[in-house]
Amino acid sequence: MLVSRFYGPLTRHSFCNSIKRTSRLYSSSKDQADKNPGSFTLEENLDGDQPPRTRGKKLKPSKTNFLVLDPSQTGLLKRRSTPSYFRSNHGKKLSILEGVELGLDSNSRGPRRSRHSTKILQEIEAQRKKLLVFKSSVSKEQAVRSINYQKPSTTNMSKRRYDQLKHLLDSAYTLPQLKAYTKKYYGIAHSKTTKDILIETIMMNYWNCEPNDFMDESEDLILERIINVDIRDMYLLLLTNNGKILNNFSRIGATLAVALDENIMIVRGTSPIIKYVEVSLSNILANVNTMTMNLRQFVSDHSVRDQIMSDMKLNELISLIQRESAVFFELMGSEPGDGVYRISAFGHKRVSKAQNLLLWGAQYHPQLSEEVEQLGTNDQDVNSFEKFPFTDVECLDWINRNKEWYRLQKPISKKRSPHITTADHKNNILSDEKLDKWYDFLMDQKKEAQIMPLKLDESPKKMFSMTLGQLLTTINGEATLFEPKIPQVMTKLLELPLYDSLSSKDELYTMDQHDYYVQLNFIPNLSDVPHTNENAPPIELWFELDEFDVAITNSVRCITQLQQRSLFVQTPQQPRDLKINVDTVAELTETYEEGLENWLSRQPGIKKFLQDSRLTFQSRKNLVIPESMDVNLHHVDGERSRVQYDYVNAVYHRILRLKYMDKYLVQFSDIKGGSSGANHTQVDFIGGELLSRDDFKQFVKDVSQFV
Repeated sequence: MLVSRFYGPLTRHSFCNSIKRTSRLYSSSKDQADKNPGSFTLEENLDGDQPPRTRGKKLKPSKTNFLVLDPSQTGLLKRRSTPSYFRSNHGKKLSILEGVELGLDSNSRGPRRSRHSTKILQEIEAQRKKLLVFKSSVSKEQAVRSINYQKPSTTNMSKRRYDQLKHLLDSAYTLPQLKAYTKKYYGIAHSKTTKDILIETIMMNYWNCEPNDFMDESEDLILERIINVDIRDMYLLLLTNNGKILNNFSRIGATLAVALDENIMIVRGTSPIIKYVEVSLSNILANVNTMTMNLRQFVSDHSVRDQIMSDMKLNELISLIQRESAVFFELMGSEPGDGVYRISAFGHKRVSKAQNLLLWGAQYHPQLSEEVEQLGTNDQDVNSFEKFPFTDVECLDWINRNKEWYRLQKPISKKRSPHITTADHKNNILSDEKLDKWYDFLMDQKKEAQIMPLKLDESPKKMFSMTLGQLLTTINGEATLFEPKIPQVMTKLLELPLYDSLSSKDELYTMDQHDYYVQLNFIPNLSDVPHTNENAPPIELWFELDEFDVAITNSVRCITQLQQRSLFVQTPQQPRDLKINVDTVAELTETYEEGLENWLSRQPGIKKFLQDSRLTFQSRKNLVIPESMDVNLHHVDGERSRVQYDYVNAVYHRILRLKYMDKYLVQFSDIKGGSSGANHTQVDFIGGELLSRDDFKQFVKDVSQFV
């Protein structure tokens, strides 16, 4: 979902400011030495052994030293942390199918040495069988680790278990491997020891094994059990919480090996442990939540008219959602075209998240028109451009994070400054011919996707803006993405003054100058739209956040984007690209101050959504966001329709308003989309509403001077 380009002034509530305006807390004291000529200095006191003569006068008190602090140094104004709901943790999204070792603490920087937690679930059994057959193909390090995994958790064992372990060491490992093990873990190589004696030494001296003839071998002997698990259950066990369920089994002493091709799970352990694993798996798999859905119809109802998603793209989307939300999609019909799927997951929340990701993946943007303009000085420069990989993929959302992106750049010699711009290049950017062409595109009223014409109480607003960033493309050029993140801009940006003037300098340190908002994105269910050739516009709800990161309900603004035209200006000679935007936005509701008692009386569906919500973003447990809301849309022909809008995602905005050239608003935003959304900073220059052709040219030239 695109981040809103709405730049209208939102009403700022006084209780959003967590820190009151305060005056300067400390004042400096001046040196009193010049005012007291009779006072002695420290050097004079140290020169003589005798104390100075006071001639009967009382000594003045020693000079007091004051520490002068700015308000920023007092620690009164603390930086607000990002709400927990929007904190990303991409590390937890990795799957054990991608090589993540189970049993390792995700928060620790190195492998733990615990006797049980370092056991890798799949490696033990698979590696041991490799050693039995292909001893020469296994590295010495693998063999040493595998031997250490065989170390029993308890020293007291039955005689049969002792013989079983001894036979395992003799049949699975070679003498050099056993010697390498003792050298690494115990510092003794045993270079002249036979294999039988070395095995006995390992078990008796190093592992302190104590065979007990009276111990019940049924409770001690390591057994092996094969459990049949279907594809769905196997998938959920492996992907949910990064294989946490299987990880817990390993911590109680069970060894598990998964054969995906045969849909079986091999469990090795004592008889009580195997019984525990079987019962636990049965209870866990009984709690799988399922939902049946016509996936093809669902995606079609939330996609732009006449833009049908292909089967290949739908399958790719399903694969991404399965990895992102740990759900399993199972085709119910006999034919893929039927589109009926059963969605399964551990818990209802994961099923709901998968449904949200389906809405997200539909990419519903009927109001959007984009065009790319590449600025090259000449054919020689164009031929010298190369595609460089974009590696900071963590700032992208879950869809774009799984693609390989590149930025077109001109290679620059180390001996040459990377910021040198030729005069020809500047003239190429700022030529009137190009600016006229850009202005015509941005002001074009043509609608590629027919947007439902709405009858509004107030006329829509057109807003001009420019965004700094990097234009990214896939290797084949089929997909384009503008990432609003550029290097080396922070220092220059923070030299700009605040947009809202301060009554005193101390307010800069004692009062938080940022605005905090949360944006909820919704897309319509087009089955409720009466005209089959029209697309209802997407809707955004914007809230102010108080100091506890709770959305202020009375501050809500219901914004719809009727048209969004974006021109990507690609400049491979520079470290950044530009995006020029013209957004046509409208408000569907009046503000609380305007409506008071009749507030939202014409939008009861939005009012009910707010009443049923609990928008506390500091804690995921208390957060409640309904899945949908009903919105009344008034068609220009007089027809009224109630359309269901489904919730897609939430975005957090931390905005600092600056001023450029004493006439342009600059928004420096810290945007957080959570673990699935994009997380980046963004710089927007706001040109204003309805710029004339000449004003637009001046706006582009002024911003080009900054960058």
